[in-house]
Amino acid sequence: MNDTNALRRQVVLADLLLDRQRLLRALSLELRTPSPPGSHSALVVLHVGRGQRTASSQAAISDADLLATIAFRIGSRIRRRDLIGRVSDQQIAILLRDLGSRDAASQITRRFIRAGESPVPCGNGLLYPILSAGVTHLPQVPVWPATLLEHTSDVADQAIRESASRFLVTEAPSAPTEGITPPDEAGNEHYWRNTIGRALSESEFRLHYQPQIDMRTHRLTGLEALIRWQRDDELIMPGEFIPAAERCDVIGPIGEWTLQEACRQLDQWQTDGEEYPRVAVNLSAQQMRVQTLETVRYALKHHRVPPDKLEIEITESSLISHLDEAATLMNELVAMGVRLSLDDFGTGYSSFVRLKRWPFGTVKIDYQFVAGVLLGGYDTELIRAIIAIARKLEIETVAEGVETSAQRDALASLGCHAWQGYHCTRPLPPGHIETFIRDWHGRL
Repeated sequence: MNDTNALRRQVVLADLLLDRQRLLRALSLELRTPSPPGSHSALVVLHVGRGQRTASSQAAISDADLLATIAFRIGSRIRRRDLIGRVSDQQIAILLRDLGSRDAASQITRRFIRAGESPVPCGNGLLYPILSAGVTHLPQVPVWPATLLEHTSDVADQAIRESASRFLVTEAPSAPTEGITPPDEAGNEHYWRNTIGRALSESEFRLHYQPQIDMRTHRLTGLEALIRWQRDDELIMPGEFIPAAERCDVIGPIGEWTLQEACRQLDQWQTDGEEYPRVAVNLSAQQMRVQTLETVRYALKHHRVPPDKLEIEITESSLISHLDEAATLMNELVAMGVRLSLDDFGTGYSSFVRLKRWPFGTVKIDYQFVAGVLLGGYDTELIRAIIAIARKLEIETVAEGVETSAQRDALASLGCHAWQGYHCTRPLPPGHIETFIRDWHGRL
């Protein structure tokens, strides 16, 4: 593989793929933590095999490099609450959390297979991967995480031999493993309160920043603040702790810290004489309360940050769960001068009416749809519709998860205002983002 692909693999392994130990830890947590009513979770294992190779392709590609390429594609299509990990040089696993139905796991997995089987550049030609999938619905009875992973891995291998579609769905092993106790909600809540409290008091959380770039001028228009957990020598991604914190109702302190830290960093940049664009901070569903208004007001005042330098990102699902309070909170934030962004639009509760009714300045086009923008099908038409409606309402659009110049150019041709993603850079810590911004603007 060339240097660009090698770098891509490094980024994948660093930011997307959990190793086996961390994957098992995430599974253990998922199995022990009560799910919201009516939601479902599933484990997907994808087996990556080699298909035909064009005659002009003589260069070799290792299993690890092929897996990294496929993992990059799949990783760009998962939701923020989901996780992806490496099982072996030929298998990756995806933990799908909080699905609306059991059928959703199969629908999502089929999209993974279609994305993964697109040809991979290899030398001067192309290699056509062949993917098979095993899907296991997470059980209500306890089971060892390793048993669940091995079972799903075996199903993925079985699908190669026994399923014409190379796709099998199964239930978890029916007999619980001896010695595993049922989930204990109070125990989990106690654990997370203590763990998060310690992480906050010992300053283990970090913010990394991902740039948002104007399609027309190529200048920086914003930064999205994304949390990371630095525990000892391990950098833990939000998908490994945020869902559990939300379920156990201990997300509030994390959200408040994120807001305060983003404002503190903005103040530091201002003190250093640097001119930076607005910073976007995510609000969780539990923060969609009127009381959050005072938290925002205090953070802006305490850190001397102009309100127009702060953007609050809100997901559709969090709005649905707190409609009345959310409406009051949003109107007050906008009156204060804070910009609002609707995140993950189109992924679950979409209604174009909400764009007209609520005071959003930005709509973010989810990376699930960006990943399919070049295919000319449903994803492209949905993006076209979102951009058209947003334009009529004078709302800006930002595309997430842009991986290639071809995707960026296609989005620009549809009228999208700005973009962010690995094609620009992965999220960077403050010192690195400062260097990146200077270099980026120096090239314009």
